[in-house]
Amino acid sequence: MRSAETLSTNRTVGYTDRNAPRCALHEDRGREGRVDLEPTPEQRDTAATFERVLARESSAERVRAVEDAGFDPALWKVLVETGAVGIAVPEPAGGTGAGVLELGLAAEAAGRHLACAPLVEAASAAMLLAAVQGQEARSAQALAGGPPVVLCPRPAAGGTAVLVPGGGAARGVVALDGGDLVLAQGPPAAPPGDLGFLACADRPLGGGPVERTVLARGEEARDLFRAGAGWWRLGSASVLVGLADRALAVAVDYARTREQFGVRIGTFQAVQHLLADVAMAVDGARLLVRETAWRHDEGDAGWRDAADIAFAHAAETAVRSAEACLHVHGGYGYTLEYDAQLYLRRAKALQLQGGDPEAIWASIGAATLRRAG
Repeated sequence: MRSAETLSTNRTVGYTDRNAPRCALHEDRGREGRVDLEPTPEQRDTAATFERVLARESSAERVRAVEDAGFDPALWKVLVETGAVGIAVPEPAGGTGAGVLELGLAAEAAGRHLACAPLVEAASAAMLLAAVQGQEARSAQALAGGPPVVLCPRPAAGGTAVLVPGGGAARGVVALDGGDLVLAQGPPAAPPGDLGFLACADRPLGGGPVERTVLARGEEARDLFRAGAGWWRLGSASVLVGLADRALAVAVDYARTREQFGVRIGTFQAVQHLLADVAMAVDGARLLVRETAWRHDEGDAGWRDAADIAFAHAAETAVRSAEACLHVHGGYGYTLEYDAQLYLRRAKALQLQGGDPEAIWASIGAATLRRAG
């Protein structure tokens, strides 16, 4: 039997009226030129629900307890039961039929609380399986519970999906292997080390105990993977926004109480300016990510390129916010006893999961020039 909170969550996110406004931007863009990216009341309820769930189920103590493995089975079970993983998956494929914007609200809460569960990776894999003709049942199975099925956000190398986030706990990995999009199901692999406590691990895509299923080939496979990687980047951008927001809050709280030279360090202009700059960057990243999610849900063909920009900016912002948090803490920020270092390790690890940051910006620039030319 599902809990009352589970049922409340599903009522909030399970609506399927695609003609209803999905955020205020949809209502206001054509009225007096106003642009308002505030979520609707239903979306605010969704965000509040997941904030409560993650605050309760992913405390700093829980994160530290599973830091080495990077995976909290109890938290994963809660995310499955509340419908977070399938929030953007169509109902025929086992999801709740909401949108990527709603997934982003859940992911932002996950980032804020450093959730040790592959929410975005599993959601992206389920969405991709649902998009493959005849694989809807596999998508529903992936959402039914048990160990996760995750997406590798980068193409495989030599038949191996390298450092897959969540791969240390997953029973299956969806990856682009050469010209094939495959689902490789097999036993979890031990993480090689603490890489931002993301449960990263290499996963072979065939041979031995691995059951390999080819989902698509050639251009179709590449197009599907491009969509899946876009969902991952957009969802991860929301995670990074939540992380940046929380790191900033931790820094502000510390600046309000820490004293030097007989006064609180929050009264120093250098500290104030640093935190104000980060606050503006976090707000900008949140708006960019939410607009991109809205564009996706409204069927805008340019959402994929926008997702690259949103991810790159959110990743830089999260690293910047976490670095500012360490800076405000001084030498304490680098000690394991303080939580500040947790945010920087997670932010940097998640940023690098998207690929070389400089290469991402170079790709964005090249795509912009092509469109302009």
